[in-house]
Formats: sequence, structure tokens, C-alpha cells
Amino acid sequence: MPDALQISAVCDAGQIAAAARLAREIWYEYYVSLIGRAQVDYMLERFQTARAIGEQISRGYEYFLVERSDTPIGYFAVRADAAERRLFISKLYLHASSRGAGTGRRCMEFIEQLASRRGLPVLWLTVNKGNPSVAAYQRLGFRIAAEIEIDIGGGFLMDDYRMEKQVAACIPEPRGVDSRP
Repeated sequence: MPDALQISAVCDAGQIAAAARLAREIWYEYYVSLIGRAQVDYMLERFQTARAIGEQISRGYEYFLVERSDTPIGYFAVRADAAERRLFISKLYLHASSRGAGTGRRCMEFIEQLASRRGLPVLWLTVNKGNPSVAAYQRLGFRIAAEIEIDIGGGFLMDDYRMEKQVAACIPEPRGVDSRP
């Protein structure tokens, strides 16, 4: 049986720094071939430094570290929009060794449960149109709701799909996940 997955809220400077380190590792490994080194450099500096993550948290984003056997293997971030009754999945990134083994599905189960507990029946996210994760999100029940282009500055454009999923009213605890406060 694989080691239990631990998902913990990012609450302090050490955890913020850990998320920023994971961002650099994962983004350079995965995204350079998808969007190019220059855009990865720009996006990491603008959105994924410890300072940028701290600012996002102060604006209502919630970051979570994903660990197996006390080893960080990924992170995700969400932001609730209570007025629209939606939960935005801002980030969901896993090390290569943790992809394709159900870890992403288990993270999504955690996110769905969080949305359900908060009375937010719609999950949504954006994903690059060329990202193989589009198919993974579709297998998880997301549908393409729109094609969007977002100018993120620095001469870069995000060419994404906005994907959505309806969340069931009551979702059981994800199996094998220890949710530490």
C-alpha cells in the first residue's frame, strides 16, 4: 500500500518558501517544453515567488502542500467566490514522479470536499490548450466552458481553456488522505 498522502494548508513563511521551491522545480521540468523558458521565467517571478504567494494568500487564495512520507511532492491553490458560489482552482502542480498514479485525483477529491463543505457547487480552472492535463481534467468530470486569452504582461499571452465541474452535494472523505490543519 502506498504511503498516505498528506495535504496541509500553507500557514507560515517556511511553508510558503516550500511552495515556491516546488514551483521552480515543477515548472522548469514540465512547462518549458509547453510555453518556453522565457514565459516560465516570467510567470515564476510574477506569480510563484515566496513574496508573490504571500501576497496571493493575503488576497484570499489558500495554498496547500501535498506530501508523501513527509516529502513535498506538489502543491495547489484555490480561491472561493462565495457570491458566485464557485471555487477557483488557481494551481495544481505535482512532481513528475507523482503524476499518473492517482495523486492528482486525490488532490481533486480534497478540493471537491472543500468546495462541498463551503456550499460552492462549481469548480473552475484555467489550463493551457496544449497541456495534456486537459484530458486528465476531462476524465475527472470537468468540461471545457470557454476558450480564453489572457494578457499577463511582459509580452506573454495565456491561451487557455476555462474548465468547469459541478460538485456533488455531499462528498465522502478522500481515501488515504490525512488533512492536517
